[in-house]
Amino acid sequence: MNLISIASAFPQQRYEQKQCLDAMRNAHFWPKLKQGSRSLLEKILSGDSAITERRFPMDNLTDAWKRDAQQLNEYYEKQAPILAEQSVKKSLEKSVISIQNIDAIFVCSCTGYLCPGLSSYVAERLGMNANAYLQDLTGLGCGAAIPMLEAAAGYISLHPEANVLTVAVEVCSAAFYVEDDAGVLISTCIFGDGASAALWSGNKCEQAGWSIRNFRSLHSPEHREMIRFTNAQGKLRNQLHRDVPQLAADTVKKLYDKRQDKNAAIVTHGGGKEVILALEKTLNIDDLRYAREVMQHYGNLSSPSVLIALERLLDETTDKQSIWMCSFGAGFSAHSCELTRTK
Repeated sequence: MNLISIASAFPQQRYEQKQCLDAMRNAHFWPKLKQGSRSLLEKILSGDSAITERRFPMDNLTDAWKRDAQQLNEYYEKQAPILAEQSVKKSLEKSVISIQNIDAIFVCSCTGYLCPGLSSYVAERLGMNANAYLQDLTGLGCGAAIPMLEAAAGYISLHPEANVLTVAVEVCSAAFYVEDDAGVLISTCIFGDGASAALWSGNKCEQAGWSIRNFRSLHSPEHREMIRFTNAQGKLRNQLHRDVPQLAADTVKKLYDKRQDKNAAIVTHGGGKEVILALEKTLNIDDLRYAREVMQHYGNLSSPSVLIALERLLDETTDKQSIWMCSFGAGFSAHSCELTRTK
């Protein structure tokens, strides 16, 4: 499977972390929180969280905590297709392939639920052919992008002449929840909204500079309760254990040690400041630059994060002949693949 183009999209509204803190101080829940919870929010949002700003498709941040469960899902249903469509159109603009020549679309997302799936809404907005293959991947959390790519590669193996779109899109602000729990509060402070779309083909056309292969996954269900969505009054509530950074690093290392090219460029999902630090220490690498850049400008975007990091690397001149890419998240699970230069 060959990469033709990749592009990302974000809401226009930008919010610095201090603005997020001001909004939370003015929210209805602030007086009800324990002093320790308020202090934690102030520490993260006014300190060194490694995040400068995040993007949310709302003009008033307090709206994020006013919506009931139904309103949150309606908000997701409205915003997720918009972000996905924007990222796809930007990706197509980088190619010579039109939407009418797309044979399939794969979409991953975990911050809302729709039936029919989000792919149906995105395909409609794009004007895709009625006989295009639509596939949704849900429940894979922040690590979903690479399993989605593997599913797309499986489709192309059956249809070698196919052109396929993959879209990772998250409206994390549709899953904001606040209570006196450190993991829940940290999640509200670090997640942002965005999408990444990539165009792939079985054909080795002139635009295809990279091919993808060597997919690997690790699943640790014994650690499932450390990082997952739970249900709270019909809303999504992110359950996050303090040991997740080291768990992520230890699991990723098992995949990292199996990479074929030891000199490959490295692109990973960020997760958060402590996660990146744990990864750098455990993998014994200098700096996960692209993961840091995505975190700084957008926060943790969940599934699109690793693809946006990949886009940033590919936008720069590199003499690397291969890229090792890794994502991880709910489950606990971690996934990796390798991209090899074709020209």
